[in-house]
Amino acid sequence: MPDKKKRLLFILGLTSVFGILLGLATAFDLQVSHILADGNLTEGRYYSESVLCNLVEIAGAWPIWTAAVFAASVLTVSFRAGGGIKKLFSIFFFCLSTVSAALLLRDGLKYAFRIYEREELLEGPGTWLLSIAVGLVAAVAVLKLTGEWMGRNLERLLPFALAIVCCCCCYFLIELIKSPMGRMRYRGMHLLGDYSCYTPWYQKSAAAERLTGSGLVKDCFKSFPSGHTFSAGMSYILMMLPDVFPKFRTKPGKILCCVAPVCYTGFVGIFRIAAGAHFFSDVLVGGTLAYVAVLVFKYVFLGREKQSIKLSGGKAA
Repeated sequence: MPDKKKRLLFILGLTSVFGILLGLATAFDLQVSHILADGNLTEGRYYSESVLCNLVEIAGAWPIWTAAVFAASVLTVSFRAGGGIKKLFSIFFFCLSTVSAALLLRDGLKYAFRIYEREELLEGPGTWLLSIAVGLVAAVAVLKLTGEWMGRNLERLLPFALAIVCCCCCYFLIELIKSPMGRMRYRGMHLLGDYSCYTPWYQKSAAAERLTGSGLVKDCFKSFPSGHTFSAGMSYILMMLPDVFPKFRTKPGKILCCVAPVCYTGFVGIFRIAAGAHFFSDVLVGGTLAYVAVLVFKYVFLGREKQSIKLSGGKAA
């Protein structure tokens, strides 16, 4: 079957599955949350008391920061050999690697302190200084340990890194949608004991205005779509590995690179619903956006590599 026809059938199949799941989510969002969050939320408390739910909240989004550190490190290596403007680009991407590693820690600390009611520890510059210091050490360590290897494999790693950067940047779409939609989180409704503020994913919510003075934090009105699931979905970057590294082009390698991110993203999505942080439609859209972003930029940046592999009889170009 020609590649174009296969691609068209794949797109139609993916669209159909997504449409069916979104239809089910639209119809049963609230009921799914009632079932999965049952027992994980307690009266008078916003965050879940489930250790697993909280662990996912703290660490579930780490794939996006890890991917950003790797990609920024590759780009740092790609520019560091030159002078002038190249040197400035190298410094910029090294700083980006440092900030990404710092945000990985800062993000985890933020949720941990909020969950365990120690949010005052986030005040002041302390956690930021700690995060940046750790981020700097991590960025230097990555370059020290893998810089030489990155330099030797730059031809293959550079398009891979550019694809990762573009995928990570798609996170801004999530943030652009969240605040305007204003969808109230399930756990906020549970805290109030009032589910009348529930709105379907496609409807802009007025819950924030309606509940002014209720004491709920702004984060309570950022349910749709799920940023955690999108960030976890950056693990789909693993699907690019067979196009970059020959050892992953075996059948078991390809299966592992597909199954592992699907399982991880699904796991994070389920426990975001169980924590009352998101509805089924939230995690479905967040995870699907990540998957589509990876597919698009995989094709844009690694398509030529794939074609050259075919022309060379399945060997590395």
